[in-house]
Amino acid sequence: MPFSCAECGHRTIKWYGRCPNCGAWDSLSEAESERKTDAGSAPWIGESVRTLDQIDLANVSRRSSGLGEFDRVLGGGLIPGGVILFGGEPGVGKSTLLLQVARSLAERDGNVLYVSGEESESQIKLRASRLGIDGERLFLLAEQSMSRIAAAVEEVDPCALIVDSIQTIRGADRDGAAGSLRQLRAGCTELIQIAKLRGLATFLVGHITKEGAFAGPKTIEHLVDVAVYLEGSRGEDVRILRSVKNRFGPTNEAAVFQMTAEGLVEVNDPSSFFLEVHKEGPRPGSIVVPILEGSRAILIELQALVSPTGGYGVPQRRCTGLDVNRVLLLLAVIEKRLAVHVGGADVYLSVAGGLEVRERAADLGIVTAIVSSLRNRAVPSRATVAGEVGLSGEVRGVRRLTERIGEATKLGYERILVPASGTVPRSDGIDVVPVETIDEAIVILELG
Repeated sequence: MPFSCAECGHRTIKWYGRCPNCGAWDSLSEAESERKTDAGSAPWIGESVRTLDQIDLANVSRRSSGLGEFDRVLGGGLIPGGVILFGGEPGVGKSTLLLQVARSLAERDGNVLYVSGEESESQIKLRASRLGIDGERLFLLAEQSMSRIAAAVEEVDPCALIVDSIQTIRGADRDGAAGSLRQLRAGCTELIQIAKLRGLATFLVGHITKEGAFAGPKTIEHLVDVAVYLEGSRGEDVRILRSVKNRFGPTNEAAVFQMTAEGLVEVNDPSSFFLEVHKEGPRPGSIVVPILEGSRAILIELQALVSPTGGYGVPQRRCTGLDVNRVLLLLAVIEKRLAVHVGGADVYLSVAGGLEVRERAADLGIVTAIVSSLRNRAVPSRATVAGEVGLSGEVRGVRRLTERIGEATKLGYERILVPASGTVPRSDGIDVVPVETIDEAIVILELG
């Protein structure tokens, strides 16, 4: 008879006092009863077989969350029966954002049930009071029992369900502590079944690991319809909401929010939010670069500070908002292809505004900012650049160049350097200058 670990789900034909997979003590139990339960269970959704033509979509309409940016990440709004896995660092604002969504849905669409397995009702009430949230159709339940949550759904009959968090939910008929793999799989499956049967828009808040991934088995991410991350630093007020999976819309969409005392506020024009106008004119080491966040082009400011070490110690390489490994590679390209000696200097790079940039279209901007700071020459006013830099110093093409040029034009920039490879878009409102190598870009920007 096989045995299964209540902590990690590992199966073995022999009983051990300690699980050979996860190391948990006294966690192995017979798995026969679980198989019998699964074999005799009812159909998951309980619907009959139908042809595609017989399925009516008249009742499947998107429901607005009340936050336009949030709806855009979801692909246009909430789908009845859709299950959304919501993750983020502790304290980043997950509960705050979902409480704001709950208020909006309760005001417009019907009852909303907010289940918390981590906080008491009074703690949630204190947060709601701080955010100015009140309402008779927003129901709170501090509970960890799956059976009691299901009973509360029957009693309240909500239009939306929020479970904060899935790691705290436990079924009494299952072995293992709350948060164990068996509890997570079964609890998530039960909540998804409730959501599908009742057409209930459901949010499941999930913990994340120190590496930034959702905690628990990947099965949960496969089961849910949408998976989103809320990113941000406690030292900054910028929050980025990203979708990493979406069955109802585009993936890798992003929205920008600002954390305030009244909660998370939508940033409808991120370019203007992240850019700061310098009254004294352009500064050495500063360059504006158009990047893509989901389907949206955003202008951000890259800043570099290159300072000689004076021959003491190992040169420092510090980055904020950029991939340090990519920056080290670009420093080697600068040293080799531009014959610019940066090996004996400290290099500090930062993305103004607290945004994280991982797109290679910012490569040309990084190279430009470093050379500008090293030579103490400012980039010409109202100029911007976009392009990936290869190891031989060539400027490679980037995707959706037309949107980047359009965003730069909208904010009044007069010149943009773009890769010469492929088709170079034209624009009446801005001078589009194609470049093939970083040498050519440095000359055009008068940094040579």
